[in-house]
Amino acid sequence: MQSRGPLAIVRRRLRQAAGRCLLLLGVLFGWAAPAGAQDPAALTIGVLRFEPLPLAQQRWALVERALEQRLPDRPIRWRWLTLPELREAVATRAIDVVITNPGHAVQLQADEGASPAIATVVRRVGQDTLQAFGVAVLVRSDSPLHRWADLAGRTVATVDAQAFGARRLPEFELWRRGISPSRVTWLEVKGNGHEDTIRALLSGRADAAVAREGVWEALVAHGQVPAGLLRVLERQDLSDYPYSVSTPLYPEWPVLTLPGMPEEVRRRLAAALLDIVPTDAAAGDVAEQVVGFVPPASYASVQRLLRELRAPPYGVPTLTWRETVRIYAGEIAAAVALALALLAAVAVLAWQRQRLRQLLREQALLAGILNSGDVGVLITDARQRIVRVNRAFTAITGYTASEVLGQTPRLLSSGRHDAEFYRLMWETIEQVGVWQGEIWNRRKDGTTYPQALTISAQRNRQGAVEHYIALLTDATWRRQTEARISELTYHDGLTGLLNRVGMRERLSETVQDARRDGAIGVLLIVDLDRFKDFNDAHGLSRGDALLCEAAQRLRALLPAGGEAARLGADEFALLAPPLRHDRATAMDAARALAQRVLEALRAPFPQADGAQLALTASVGVTLIDGQHDADELTRQADMAMHAAKAAGRNTVHFFDPRQEAALRERLDLLQALGGAIAHDELRLYCQPQVDAAGRRVGGEILLRWQRGDGTLVSPAQFIPLAEESGLIVPIGTHVLRQACATLRRWQDDPALASLRLAVNVSVRQFTQPDFVDTVAAALRDSGIRADRLELEVTESMFLHDLARARQVLERLDALGVKLALDDFGTGYSSLAYLAELPFDIVKIDQRFVARLDGGTNSGSRREQAIVRTIVTLGRQLGLTVVAEGVETGQQADHLVALGCHVLQGYHFGRPVPLADFEAQARQPQTPATPA
Repeated sequence: MQSRGPLAIVRRRLRQAAGRCLLLLGVLFGWAAPAGAQDPAALTIGVLRFEPLPLAQQRWALVERALEQRLPDRPIRWRWLTLPELREAVATRAIDVVITNPGHAVQLQADEGASPAIATVVRRVGQDTLQAFGVAVLVRSDSPLHRWADLAGRTVATVDAQAFGARRLPEFELWRRGISPSRVTWLEVKGNGHEDTIRALLSGRADAAVAREGVWEALVAHGQVPAGLLRVLERQDLSDYPYSVSTPLYPEWPVLTLPGMPEEVRRRLAAALLDIVPTDAAAGDVAEQVVGFVPPASYASVQRLLRELRAPPYGVPTLTWRETVRIYAGEIAAAVALALALLAAVAVLAWQRQRLRQLLREQALLAGILNSGDVGVLITDARQRIVRVNRAFTAITGYTASEVLGQTPRLLSSGRHDAEFYRLMWETIEQVGVWQGEIWNRRKDGTTYPQALTISAQRNRQGAVEHYIALLTDATWRRQTEARISELTYHDGLTGLLNRVGMRERLSETVQDARRDGAIGVLLIVDLDRFKDFNDAHGLSRGDALLCEAAQRLRALLPAGGEAARLGADEFALLAPPLRHDRATAMDAARALAQRVLEALRAPFPQADGAQLALTASVGVTLIDGQHDADELTRQADMAMHAAKAAGRNTVHFFDPRQEAALRERLDLLQALGGAIAHDELRLYCQPQVDAAGRRVGGEILLRWQRGDGTLVSPAQFIPLAEESGLIVPIGTHVLRQACATLRRWQDDPALASLRLAVNVSVRQFTQPDFVDTVAAALRDSGIRADRLELEVTESMFLHDLARARQVLERLDALGVKLALDDFGTGYSSLAYLAELPFDIVKIDQRFVARLDGGTNSGSRREQAIVRTIVTLGRQLGLTVVAEGVETGQQADHLVALGCHVLQGYHFGRPVPLADFEAQARQPQTPATPA
């Protein structure tokens, strides 16, 4: 925080005190002079700016013109100054009025004797009128920064080191969380204001940016910053505040006057400023504008913040009174003498001025209250005769002051309320002293409108009513807003149907009706088949038109009391009320309604280009019998709809509880599979591979899942589930690392050192960007010979992106691992794969091996020819040929005779746990024929 030398501060404050005394004497004696001797002097207003001068002038243009209109007899000069320029102007008294940020204002009041705030600025940001502000700390959406504490050690862009909002507010938020602001590197970005801090963040010069509210939103709205690229750190969505901020709100900039300004001028200036209300200002071309002023807000929160931060003026060390008296006795004596002279002058003039000042003060206060804001004020005497109204009253009712003075408020009556209403209202005012509520009144033009009204009775010391004060506002806009909010909350903006929220409430009511009446209703969820393809082909506007037409057709199918809703992009719901008490009858009615839905959508939809389009849909149906809540029924219908899509679309499917049970079982299995690695439930099994002489040369790793309760889950169950969910990637990595660790152990065992291990690679695992790096890390961490590891891939990995597959295989080949093409001869087998890709091994699919029975039938001869071709091709390409699924000696003999290098199957051994495999491999082996 900043600090100053104590001697300099005290000298300066003493000089200021003496100067003020002299100025006040001059003012007082000036008042004593004839009023005609004074000419109106020009007022100079200094405004703090952080942006370029043209932008600052545009922001203040509206109130500049408005103030000149309200003070036509007094020239007004505006100066937009940077913080150093503003300080110099204050020190030299080159300006009379200061409009600055709250922190600087508190400092001016303490150091320069500036007046308390006479008004508070009102800004318009976009369409929103604001009397308070906060700042947003912006980070990239993918940034690891989520809390204030994360800013420690980071670079944060801000407009100025002395800015209250852009610097003091984030410093205070850090400080009150126990983080010293000095731990943050503050990057000052000067230029176009807060927009440049955001650009510093986007360019990478800063990790975060501090900006006033609305700046980021405006950049997104104008397309200068992509939506979703940035987010607000510790976002606070405050009620009644339209923008997201990271800090609490503080009052807007105050308007201060410097010492020496006559009280009369200050009062006229305050009245003129408060007369500039936001509703008077037309929207300009500038995204952010100052549009008016309101009575001064409380700046206690600003003072508390500066005290906590020890920021100026509270960061200045103070002298004791004894030190002050000892060092500055002469100056203090002079100040005391001036003060005594001032008191004497005040005593002489006080009796002349007292009554006048009191009257002017009361008049100014009353005028300021009456004509500030958009709240209408009506004051009556004790007999309810109108004695005063303000401008807002005229704007709301259409009656001018001259038309209502002396009248009673009855001329505003709409006739909608009876005598009992007014009797109770006045009874409450007499007993409680105030009445508040909504009432219908009539404007001068005869139109009636809802009015928010508060009436209070003002009593004298004896308890007698002297005046009644009514505060009134037009509640039309509020009612329209409430109706619009309700419409948006419960209805789809495109089709006019209920939305998901509205349908949920309506469905809940239907469940209650079904439970009460013992009747059965119907819920249908309708999903338009392949609607996204239509959107992609014809554009969103034609897609929206098609959705609206489909919505109207669906609504027309419903019986009385039914409801239609749009749940999503191309998903609708139809709700038929509970009218039938027999389940079979209800099923028939539901089936008939679903068929009408399909027929209605199949009817041609005329298009703008003259084409005719027919739609199909997948319809899910469930019955409403009062046994399930709205969420459960929606889930059931949705599940049935997805079953209809799985059945080929353009069909109807009723909810089946067995389908729900299967889904729950699948979800339970998926959840358990997610923890299988952490709970060490995955077991590695190994099936032996032998050469043509029957010697064991390696094995293939096969995965088994043994759950915590000891039950084994079939690979046919959990492997497809892992593939679908993406869990196959961490599982595959786990198997790969375990296989490498096993080979590392085998390297130190003479009986096992020569064996290879084959590991299957899934499609998802193969397409991971870091797959090769994962294999390299496993080899490096285990320290094994790479040629002992064999990776088996299938042809499906090459179908969509052969170029990328070739690149991955070449990188794996460069690591030294063996590459095997599994299940060759099935699917989309291509000889080009063997010729172009760096495979070392080709595996013959077991379906061909299974039919090598030695018979003479044509099927067997074909299988033998296929196997012979694969073996011959593999040998000619220098590949090792492996046959899997060998279950009989006869099959083994055929394969050896055809020239197959390696055999694998139940004939040589079933998959066994790794420990059993190792024990078998350590047993002496006698070379023999496979049979």
